[in-house]
Amino acid sequence: MTDLVTDEMMEQTVTAAGFSMEDTVAGPAALASPSYMALESRSMMTPTAFIKRIHPEMAGDIHLASAIQAVTQAGEVGAGPKVLWSDATTGAVALERLGESWQTARQSDLQSATVMAAAIGAMKAFHGTGPLPVFYDAFERIDNLITAHETYGVALPDDITWLRRVIGLAQDALSQGFEAVPCRNDGSASNLMIGPNGQVALVDFDHAGMNDPMYDLGCLLAELTDFERDMRAAFVAYTGAFDAALFARARLWSHVDDMVHTLWARLMSHRSERKEVEWIKYSEWRLLRLRLSLADPQYEDKIRIIVEAAAQ
Repeated sequence: MTDLVTDEMMEQTVTAAGFSMEDTVAGPAALASPSYMALESRSMMTPTAFIKRIHPEMAGDIHLASAIQAVTQAGEVGAGPKVLWSDATTGAVALERLGESWQTARQSDLQSATVMAAAIGAMKAFHGTGPLPVFYDAFERIDNLITAHETYGVALPDDITWLRRVIGLAQDALSQGFEAVPCRNDGSASNLMIGPNGQVALVDFDHAGMNDPMYDLGCLLAELTDFERDMRAAFVAYTGAFDAALFARARLWSHVDDMVHTLWARLMSHRSERKEVEWIKYSEWRLLRLRLSLADPQYEDKIRIIVEAAAQ
């Protein structure tokens, strides 16, 4: 008995989507390091479609209806590939296949001003679509992941009490003062596809839900660079002008997202059947960045910037 998408399940999905297995090739293999891709689902490609189905071991962490609605809305506004078929029950979707000239983005690709501008444009287009059925609460997800570690007997980081307390300092400031929009809530560079002339398509909406748009922007900025001075141009491309309080929100959310992924990958290293995936390596990298960020004096200063702006 497996908790992954089997060959039979994948064939059922391809057939239900209206395609033949004779025309398919396997999609990308699961990878957590050095990139982050194909972890939640298994996929197949036909000459005209990209078909994926969520692994059962991941389904409990994903609101399937919201994910499919999000990818559909993104396709409708040109922020991602168009949806050809979907099934919310199994978390399966068939997308219009991008051409051979399209490639999965790497972090180095985000250094291109053209690519970053296109990524920001696609993000803003998606943010402007209709409401999704769920709200993505990153702090609630952190607490649920901590509880899951305890339930399954998985060791938490030695400094988990400090990490949760310090990330919690930003919780009140971040949990108010914004208008929720549809967000992907997962800003990995590998969730972007780059096409001719720097075109960008968003391709992963598994954790989509209503949220602060600065969450998505903050995650993307963290993929771009570790230096905040070099983030400003991309930030302004989204906001139109530099705003210290909004920039602080974006950066704080990126730290929250680091904690989410630290705990999620750590838990999956024990729960997943795919032991060949470098879950722990990915978790430890996000944990390292999280610890450095929370220990930096600028972390608390950003909280003050948000609180002071709200009081004005």
